[in-house]
Amino acid sequence: MPLNASLVGKEYAPLQLAVERGHVTRFAEAIGEEAAVFLDAGAARAAGYPEQLAPPTFVTTMQIMASAQAAADPELGLDYTRVVHGEQAYDYRRPVHVGDSLTAVPRIAEIRARGPLEFLVVESDIRDGDGQTVMVARTTLIVRTGSGE
Repeated sequence: MPLNASLVGKEYAPLQLAVERGHVTRFAEAIGEEAAVFLDAGAARAAGYPEQLAPPTFVTTMQIMASAQAAADPELGLDYTRVVHGEQAYDYRRPVHVGDSLTAVPRIAEIRARGPLEFLVVESDIRDGDGQTVMVARTTLIVRTGSGE
């Protein structure tokens, strides 16, 4: 059964993320990040940043939760057992750093079909506490529709 394309543009509940030093440091260490600006506030300040930076992929957990909201929407008609992750993309406006309070508003940006596959794109506008866009995150999920099997 095809995805419900009438949901393109639908927004989901905002997600919140406080960017805390311990979380950023653990994340940086877990991915093997060695650059001092991601591990030490002093090094980040010396490089001209206001605080310790979060690695660029730090917000991935936030975007996974955003995609999960869309995937769990019964109106969408998504059978998650037929899904693979296709792509993750970020359009950065500025680096994320310790002390940021982020809010993501996920929405279904696109649903398109190509042969026996459908592509679901979930986009999140991620803003800081001042309401400024920090980045736009996009997740593409690929769904086998069953046709052509």
